[in-house]
Amino acid sequence: MKTIFTLTSIFLTFSFVLSVSNLVIAEEEGFVSLLTSPPQSAISWTENGKPLNGWVKRGGNATFTVENNAIVGKHGTGINTFLCTEKKYSNFILKFDVKYDIECNSGVQFRSDVLSKDGKELLFGYQYEILPENDTANVYDEHRRNRYLIPQTPELQAKINQVFKKNDWNEIIIQCVGPSIKTWLNGEKITDFADIEANEGIFGLQVHSGEQGQVRWRNIRIKELPPTPWILLYADKKFGDIEIKPVGKWETQEDGSLRGTTEKDQPKDGMVLSKESYKNFAVKVSFKMITGNSGLYFRAEEVDKPYWLKGFQCEIAVGGDTAGLWEVQGRGWVAKNVELAKEKYKTGDWNEVGTVAVGDQLTTFLNGWTIVNINDPQCAKEGKTGLQLHGGGNQGCLFRNYYIMPLDENAVELIKK
Repeated sequence: MKTIFTLTSIFLTFSFVLSVSNLVIAEEEGFVSLLTSPPQSAISWTENGKPLNGWVKRGGNATFTVENNAIVGKHGTGINTFLCTEKKYSNFILKFDVKYDIECNSGVQFRSDVLSKDGKELLFGYQYEILPENDTANVYDEHRRNRYLIPQTPELQAKINQVFKKNDWNEIIIQCVGPSIKTWLNGEKITDFADIEANEGIFGLQVHSGEQGQVRWRNIRIKELPPTPWILLYADKKFGDIEIKPVGKWETQEDGSLRGTTEKDQPKDGMVLSKESYKNFAVKVSFKMITGNSGLYFRAEEVDKPYWLKGFQCEIAVGGDTAGLWEVQGRGWVAKNVELAKEKYKTGDWNEVGTVAVGDQLTTFLNGWTIVNINDPQCAKEGKTGLQLHGGGNQGCLFRNYYIMPLDENAVELIKK
């Protein structure tokens, strides 16, 4: 009797494993299934009696079912529909397979969030685009910048069309490490770029609005990587690990910003300067010009000069020089994009500039647009970051939301691969 009970138990256990493993993938080092390992809150979204723990449907009226080891998203009425994770993810490698039953516009949101507009739920953030032709694996910024983040050149689209399988499963990889975003399609790297708009968010499987469409996802698994958080330098009247060089006048404002001004007879620069030096990082700050110009220093070295620092400066100015790279006590202008900076600069308003420095690769941003992206073997490899209050004239600038994201060797190794 005991032997029969044991065999029966084994059989029942084996049957149970088979029944719940319709969405389980083969083990892969460091990866877990997003469909069998529920996130922090384990609510259930069910369709046709199949539980998908930790997921919730948002947006329109498309339907999601579990069929033949895959999630099937089928066109419905209304706006774009998303099957979303509840948990937010920061740094990761996400892998999954995708296939069309009926061609349509689809995609997978990552590092995204939810907004409500006119009583409807919308997702905004990065989207791995999935289309029958041309743009699969490019990254679209849904309901934020509303554009592809990599130019849709004929060469890129031809490469995508050569790799994409219209009537078969396609293998997808998305890797996010700090400011670095990379995508692959069937083993071919399609995008590799830096961006600083978002550092974490949810995933969402999209069925786009339209007249038809049915798409399948399977083998959705993730390898979470150590986070790379933004670290406060100055924001909302709070100071991080920085010092202020006692030149000019620095005052916190009611709105939380930091106002710096100097007089015409002051030859020295004022400076908000980090105490630490950084090798690889992303750094950003928002500013509003009052008069004159300023700069966001990075990989800079202190010197006994009126300008305090030598090294790189992501220019803060009015118009075309903004987010250009100027090397103080060095080469002067190294790179800038005058026409694009003029177009994207907001006169009389708040602007955001940022820099990503990983090894010799330097990228600058203005209001979500890449202004400079160069490989510069001559660049300094380490130094401080600072906000400049220019001397030698009547100068003034408001600053807020000054943050840095240090990247350790492990993160840099992944970014450089």
